[in-house]
Amino acid sequence: MSPANRERSRTLERQKTGKAADATLAGQIVSPDKNPMVNWMVYLFNKSMGPPPSRDKYWRVPDLISGLDADGKFSMAISEGTYFLTAAQKNPEAEMGPPTEREFHYFHGDPAWNPLPLAVASGATLDLGALPGAFLWTPEMSKSEEGVTSIAGIVTDMEGKPLEGAVIFAYLSQEITGRPVFISERTGKNGSYQLRVHGSGTFYLKVRSVYGGGSPETGEYLNITDEFKPFSVTLRKGQKLQGVAIQVKKFPKRGPKDTKKKSVLSWKSSCTRSRGERGA
Repeated sequence: MSPANRERSRTLERQKTGKAADATLAGQIVSPDKNPMVNWMVYLFNKSMGPPPSRDKYWRVPDLISGLDADGKFSMAISEGTYFLTAAQKNPEAEMGPPTEREFHYFHGDPAWNPLPLAVASGATLDLGALPGAFLWTPEMSKSEEGVTSIAGIVTDMEGKPLEGAVIFAYLSQEITGRPVFISERTGKNGSYQLRVHGSGTFYLKVRSVYGGGSPETGEYLNITDEFKPFSVTLRKGQKLQGVAIQVKKFPKRGPKDTKKKSVLSWKSSCTRSRGERGA
């Protein structure tokens, strides 16, 4: 990681966690096919900010993202804490949401695919060394029934027409700024969705047209609760709640008073990203 981007990483960590990013996590994902590690991204998940990632039961939004160099090496400036790690080779044209096509993945876990925590102390460097075990992920690996907790239903516009291509975000608190914790795949042609989550509790849902979040754009669809606030759904672990209908309307055209947009970072751009950089 370049000095400029390392400093950006430290700044973002201070903003998100309130702690100085004075520790380093490094390693090397071993190429699964002996080819250069092109378009690979490493994802970090802070244990204090949400549940661990899952290989197949839900899609947790990463807290930090960094690129790998051609040899699969990475080095990330982080704050002290406990983290989980995954990596994926993304199609340059693909969105940063849940995978929808065949792509190579790495999941730092035990043989049963339970994620392994990585504890990093303040001021320390944790070098994981070479990390073999990357595999070809396919859509068939994604689970929708066994061991899954989920919310499912349909998204429609004001006239009741199914909305294709919408995304459902889930937060763990009513303060729905920044990154969501879970996101769904895009709705199908019939407006159907399944949002998979972890554990039990109350989840606050919000509909967007883009994975990146940020300020709504004119014409974007949002759910129509007051002030576009989310509505809450309470689930038991393992429950599959069906028939949760969400109605949306287009975000109104900005008037003259709205020409100066507020400075809002999307959750995607607030992640540490270094696509195309050289790693350690």
